[in-house]
Amino acid sequence: MTFPFSSTRRRLLFLGASLASTFGTAIAAFGQQTTNLPKPTTKPRTDGFVPVVGPASILEKHGKVLTDKVLIVQNKDNNKLVAVSPLCLHRNCVVDWQEETQHFICPCHGSEFGTDGKVIKGPAKQGLKAFEVKVEENSFFIKPRIEN
Repeated sequence: MTFPFSSTRRRLLFLGASLASTFGTAIAAFGQQTTNLPKPTTKPRTDGFVPVVGPASILEKHGKVLTDKVLIVQNKDNNKLVAVSPLCLHRNCVVDWQEETQHFICPCHGSEFGTDGKVIKGPAKQGLKAFEVKVEENSFFIKPRIEN
């Protein structure tokens, strides 16, 4: 039995499309499998502190430590560690530490905050969330500061 060329070509194209579809589905299915590895947790300890980053030498090397949760600096006036949320609530910009003035400055609109996170100069109306901070086991630990 002889097949015209177009009939053989159609079969070949159909077979190729079927194989591509089958392999594409298999690759997509295997590529989306998740692993059963546990997710890292940072639950507060019994004293309320949570580990955020280490090693502690980062502060000495860079003059500040910035994570998505906290900005840690050292107050040169009293040599104490200071930790605040890095987001200015006025426009959600990341604040920076100005060692000369010992203030946190928002680069978007010039708001200034003290080492306690309170607004010194607007336009921001809300201060930065302040944290207690300490170094243990060569890592920084924070917990929310409770206002009186």
